[in-house]
Amino acid sequence: MPIVVLVASTLAFWVIYWFIRMGGIQHYVDQSARRKDEARRTQARQSQQTAPLRAVDDPRDAATILMLLIPRGRDPTERQIAAIEDTMRGVLGFDRDVNERLTHARFIAGCAQSFAQAAGVFADLFNKRLTADERRELIDIVEQVARIDGPSTAQSAEIDGLKQRVGLAPAA
Repeated sequence: MPIVVLVASTLAFWVIYWFIRMGGIQHYVDQSARRKDEARRTQARQSQQTAPLRAVDDPRDAATILMLLIPRGRDPTERQIAAIEDTMRGVLGFDRDVNERLTHARFIAGCAQSFAQAAGVFADLFNKRLTADERRELIDIVEQVARIDGPSTAQSAEIDGLKQRVGLAPAA
């Protein structure tokens, strides 16, 4: 029994010695700091990616961006661009500066990772600034753009997600 106590106390002594004198505590502190820094960097990257989307404060511009993102698997076709421009003129009321706003919207849409990400960022804007009828109209114009080349199941799922986010469909 005295040998076991001697071995255990020697082991405990060297563990304590390692923690105090050889930097064992610092090793654990450094690992914790590295994890915190990595989490901070990840959050900063995500914030940087959504910054252009969060900068949009006009629901009409947000609707244009969503119309550009709905055919996300590929770039919008000429027919889709023409439909988006017609919608911008007729429904959204952009008569004079359609080209400028469309160019700006294309840039922001290029920064977005997906339609779902943009819809998530814009949902609060739509819920605060649009009436229920205007939100229904938003869904309709996004569906019209998706229907031009035939809506895919992915597009239908994304539109259903947008409906849920703006409060027009029950949560699944």
